[in-house]
Amino acid sequence: MKKFTNAFFTLISLGILLVSCAHQTEKYVLTEEDKIKINEEALALASQRLETLVAESKKQGHSSVQYLSTSLFLKGNSALMEGDYVTGSVLFRHLISLTDDPFVHKKFAVALIRLGEMEEAQDVLQKLYQRDDGKDESVALILAGIYASLDKVSDSQSMYRKILAKNPKQEDACLFLGKSLALEKKWKEAEGQLKVCQREHPKNGIYGYYLGKMHVDRGDLKSAVSAFEDSHRRDPAASQSAAALGLVYEQWEQIDKAIAVYKKHLALRPNDESILNRLVQALFIKERFAEVIPYAERLVDLEPEDLNMKVKLGILYTDAKEYDKAISVFKELLQYVPDSDKILYYLGAIHQELEKFETAIDYFAKIPTSSGLYQDSSFQMASMLSSLALQEFYQGGKEGKLGDKFLNVVESKIQNIPELKVELSVLKAGYFESVEKDSEAIQSLAKVSSEKEFNLQHQYYLAGLYEKVRDFKSSTSIIMTILDKDPKNAHAWNFIGYSMLERGQSPAEALPYIEKALAISPDDGYIRDSLGWYYFKTGRQKEALKELTHAFKKVPDDMVIAKHLALIHKEMKNYNQAKEFLKQALKNARLNSEKKEIVSVLESLDSERSPASILLENND
Repeated sequence: MKKFTNAFFTLISLGILLVSCAHQTEKYVLTEEDKIKINEEALALASQRLETLVAESKKQGHSSVQYLSTSLFLKGNSALMEGDYVTGSVLFRHLISLTDDPFVHKKFAVALIRLGEMEEAQDVLQKLYQRDDGKDESVALILAGIYASLDKVSDSQSMYRKILAKNPKQEDACLFLGKSLALEKKWKEAEGQLKVCQREHPKNGIYGYYLGKMHVDRGDLKSAVSAFEDSHRRDPAASQSAAALGLVYEQWEQIDKAIAVYKKHLALRPNDESILNRLVQALFIKERFAEVIPYAERLVDLEPEDLNMKVKLGILYTDAKEYDKAISVFKELLQYVPDSDKILYYLGAIHQELEKFETAIDYFAKIPTSSGLYQDSSFQMASMLSSLALQEFYQGGKEGKLGDKFLNVVESKIQNIPELKVELSVLKAGYFESVEKDSEAIQSLAKVSSEKEFNLQHQYYLAGLYEKVRDFKSSTSIIMTILDKDPKNAHAWNFIGYSMLERGQSPAEALPYIEKALAISPDDGYIRDSLGWYYFKTGRQKEALKELTHAFKKVPDDMVIAKHLALIHKEMKNYNQAKEFLKQALKNARLNSEKKEIVSVLESLDSERSPASILLENND
């Protein structure tokens, strides 16, 4: 329903609107159709009463006409300013019968145009145009626009030409004529007209912009770019040419050029939202995340209700490791969308990165089961609970409440999320191994070993656990199954050879398996480690040192290789080197039992070294 302004209702005070108040006192509720009908009736009555008032004022003479004219103008003009074109048109329709003032007639035409009454507006403006022989450019321009809207293209173009004949520098007439010719696909004529406009207004880039648009419509992007570049050069602060030029560069995948255009424009108009949006998008495409942050911040300041941009800004802060700012942005977003799974996930992930596991778990726990992020957040929760439970174990020397909580959560998630059954079982096995419950770790993995998600790495892990409890039959069975499917699996051959060395079997028995692995993958660091360990076991220290040094270069973060190097250097009485490699091994040790073993070897070094060598090291 039309919402009328104060100008409409002040007609009552003039005695114009004589509508019964019975509608307001009736006890039934008015429908929208009722309200529309009442307003239409009110307007009709107002118009009738105005007609009577106009006639009476004319009879009473000039002063009465002047008084009514002033009152109608003030109220009509107020209605137009407030966007109430219905009331404005009613008031000005009757006002023009009291005055020949062109300004009043023009106001009436504007009200009619706003209401879509183009034919009547055309009649009003044609009379004005003829009366002053086209001297008022604004009337001619509006009339030309009405002709165009009524599909009277030739009349519209003719009017623009008449305007330009009197004033060749009239910018709007020049531009609209060129656009009109382009719409008719009169390309040469349109191009000529726009170039004439450009010569008349050399600092105005709008003509080059429309030339570029015309070339785009013709599919001539090369000419379009040339025109847009010329437009942008003439007026770098104009949004249209900057946006158009940048978009063509983006279509050509010349993103860096587009970025340069956008930045040049923003140097002059830093708060141009449309160009800021284009620049942020382009920088995202090029993954120039650190560079995009200040522009994204500016957009958020300009468009505080744009939640998508705030999300992007939060992600940018996260990528830049500005975690406090990211948390602040995402927390603010939660006030608008408290149940957003994405925002909850981002907050959980950031706190997880900061190792604030309890807070991260609280956010992940709020993600609903219907969310596509539920599976991953559930796994991350379980992983963090495992870390907290192990911290509790290492600090107290035994399992506690957090361990129970971790195991309960894992069992619950295994039941609720079948897709995570294997990954959660592997996580649980890792926990059991860390708390020195290898049998429970084996049991956890064995339960899911027939699942299709139980991959090659899981098989190696289970075989390794069997090795730890000296169930060599089971571990060998797993590896042979792998080799049955893939006889060229170098790591499987290496597993058997290295395991034989560790079991205390004859090194000569182990060597063929290691050599088989080397033949398949001669430069693999793990296999070279096995060969070096074979040399160590057979007393060939120089060859062992050479192989293990090569292996360490390949896999510098492997605890076992570093420990092997330390033991060889210890055997060769290179105590300083042995100590450095033991420190490296300790740094990469995962299990508490591994750490204890390395610390024990470190402590034994001093007992084997001479007092003089220790003194020299301390002096160094």
